[in-house]
Amino acid sequence: MRLQPYFRVLSFVSALGLAFSIALSAGEMSQTLDFVPLAAVAPNNPNDASGANAAGTACNTTGLPGPVYKSDFYHCYTPAVIQQAYGVDKLHQAGITGQGQVIILVDSYGSPTALSDLQTFSTAFNLPAPNLEIIYPDGAPTYNNAVNGSPSGWAFETNLDLQWAHAIAPNAKLVLVAGNPAETQGVQGFPSLFKGLEMAINKYPGAVVSQSFGVTEQSFQGAASTQVARFDQVYQEAIANRVTLLASAGDNGTANTDKQGRLYPYKTAGWPASDPLVTAAGGTWLQSGWTWNPTVSADTFYNCLNTSSFGTCATSYLNATSGGSSEAVWKEDWLPAATGGTLSSLYSTPDYQKGLNPSLLQGRRGVPDVSWNAAVDGGALVYTSFGGARVGWHPVGGTSAASPQLAGLVALANQLADNSGKQHIGFLNPYLYQLPGTAFRDIVPQTYGTGSGVTTLDSNQEYGSGVPGEATTTGYDLTTGLGVPVADVFVQKLVNMLPAK
Repeated sequence: MRLQPYFRVLSFVSALGLAFSIALSAGEMSQTLDFVPLAAVAPNNPNDASGANAAGTACNTTGLPGPVYKSDFYHCYTPAVIQQAYGVDKLHQAGITGQGQVIILVDSYGSPTALSDLQTFSTAFNLPAPNLEIIYPDGAPTYNNAVNGSPSGWAFETNLDLQWAHAIAPNAKLVLVAGNPAETQGVQGFPSLFKGLEMAINKYPGAVVSQSFGVTEQSFQGAASTQVARFDQVYQEAIANRVTLLASAGDNGTANTDKQGRLYPYKTAGWPASDPLVTAAGGTWLQSGWTWNPTVSADTFYNCLNTSSFGTCATSYLNATSGGSSEAVWKEDWLPAATGGTLSSLYSTPDYQKGLNPSLLQGRRGVPDVSWNAAVDGGALVYTSFGGARVGWHPVGGTSAASPQLAGLVALANQLADNSGKQHIGFLNPYLYQLPGTAFRDIVPQTYGTGSGVTTLDSNQEYGSGVPGEATTTGYDLTTGLGVPVADVFVQKLVNMLPAK
């Protein structure tokens, strides 16, 4: 069993130059990427009109601390764009900024430049100075860029988690749990992470936890009940301390791998997102101020990659028009990637999901519960300066981006609860499924493109995997859950349900 950060490296030849990147053909991507440090980071190749030599028609960081990043293909979002798109700005304007709250981010290794990069991010976007504490449950790791050691991948994950939790709840205290070593075969990494998590939840009752890692449920094999029960004890302790637990649902749709990197030929879910005590964060593709307009199919795009550069092929497939706003299930076939989501093989339907369609759940726990933007073309800007990666700004996506931002939103709700004499949320899911529909924006099928490029995003099937996806439908579904929160409505309605202190 191998724990992996839900963080995918786009590694078209010489794309990032990261020490842990590998060059893959189109046919290799869906199976090989799963067992390297995964980073949903947009490529930076000037020869493909993406990077410093690009015009920057889709993303341009001129005016932010350098070096400047530009892309003609990958759109990128600042905190202000995301805050406005989800209604977080209304909460900030009302003084709900996370003051007095704690967000715990759990990652192996951490990042050697976590604080300085967070400070750069905060200054760039006029956010309050960050308050960061780092917990090393087994000592601070020695940073290196080893291909199989994956510190660089975890450093990317750490920077994303910290910077975007801060973007949503800028006055909250951030606590980074940096396990050491990373999980390799189910022996060392998990205990270190959960040891650190237990330390943090006992030190900070009432906090919110974001976990951007996971393994395929089947990786536990016959020992599932015994192994999962060990970690559930920590989760139960968190719930007793009114700590809210969130986890990323995954970036491979329903197509996940075993510890040898072999694809399971049937639908699978990721743990810990599938744990009923955890709120599973799915992914959407937010297009704010632009609209994807492919003029060729995904098949044509991949056939093009066999003979031409990525930039040449992306000109038709990642074509976009200016204007408009929409949100679809996260399914970017050009990566390929898609939001995790399906039925759990480990857990039966929890009480809070028993009001959903029984024919959909079939007696099992459904994942995810709720969603947030996870796109790479439309990624969150993240600043990095650690070794092994290009210094500067990167558009980053994945459900790794969804979980810390949703954690930030819960921290905002906890501040309002404090202001209203209410208890902190703690176990979120029982409240989540009682919220009215107005608290969410439902994600339904969306159609984009022209000519042979017309594409309807209506499932989370990962392109090229051969594993069927789950359908995106009206109401709750196994790709985006209940939908995306309308932040100001979501927070107010949630706090209204909380008991008094």
